[in-house]
Amino acid sequence: MSHAWELITMLLEFGTAQDIDDVGAGASAAAATDCCLLDLVRGTFPELAIQTYRLDQSGGDHLLLVVNDKLAFRFPRAGMHDLRLEIEVLQQLRHRSSLQLPTYDYVDPDGRFGGYRFINGVPLTTERFGSLDVTRQVEVLADAVQFLIALHDLPQAEVEWSGDWPRTWTAAQFAARFLVERLPIMVAYVPQLAGPLEAFYESYRLDCPPHLAIVHGDLVCEHLLIDSARSSLAGIIDFGDVALGDPAQDLLGFWNYGSDAVARIVKRYDPCNNDPGLLHRSYNHFVRYRTDRLFETLPPETGLGTSERIAALQALLTTSTQYNR
Repeated sequence: MSHAWELITMLLEFGTAQDIDDVGAGASAAAATDCCLLDLVRGTFPELAIQTYRLDQSGGDHLLLVVNDKLAFRFPRAGMHDLRLEIEVLQQLRHRSSLQLPTYDYVDPDGRFGGYRFINGVPLTTERFGSLDVTRQVEVLADAVQFLIALHDLPQAEVEWSGDWPRTWTAAQFAARFLVERLPIMVAYVPQLAGPLEAFYESYRLDCPPHLAIVHGDLVCEHLLIDSARSSLAGIIDFGDVALGDPAQDLLGFWNYGSDAVARIVKRYDPCNNDPGLLHRSYNHFVRYRTDRLFETLPPETGLGTSERIAALQALLTTSTQYNR
């Protein structure tokens, strides 16, 4: 193993450049991370002419080296899903979905990292979705449903993957972690949420889908790209969490656009109501997701932002009883 890859492995394992300092590798090594990644890309793909590059460490499950402002090289963090599985799933989806998806034109022979060209589009934030007229909103949601059906109906046998399939956490696993590890911290910092959250997770842990499907695993606003010129859904990115899981988990991000948007999604996705629990499970996944985001800010920062997040979660917990009847 090269010295460069040893350094990168440490970064991928410990998360950030600051973590490298904490384990004693030194600030100079952390500062050279982008150069190490660049050396790996250059060494693996010597035909690639590189004019510019920059490191993006914002991804929770990967490091990203942006090359020439048009190529994204993803380096999965330690313990994350195998990049090769992601590539195989994407290969099959390209025959099933009309949306733009990452195409890995550059793949490390050992499967450690890969690069694809940027997809033209901007994240479908709540503000961008809200700015669309109703007709455009319906069209965007219809395109999203087409993608969801293509992904969730994809048979495992059609994916050329001989390894073990990763699985998303179940509701019971999320609930066990929260009730044992996180609830005491919530009691200390946001006691007004402790009781409602405990009741929510006691109910959430019972959620069980009728079947598992291949899911995206992180289908939230920043991974849905819209063509700002045509106001249409352009593509989907970040398949690093692809796994077997509850199809309702891939619906959680649409709650950001409001209950009407999710109702439209569910009606198109499951017109015969074959999965009657789909709506309430997707909402519960959304509450859990928002709880996780709040937990990541603890101890709470001062200012309006934390108060707004707490108030928003309180409202979600109150509404959750409606979907669990």
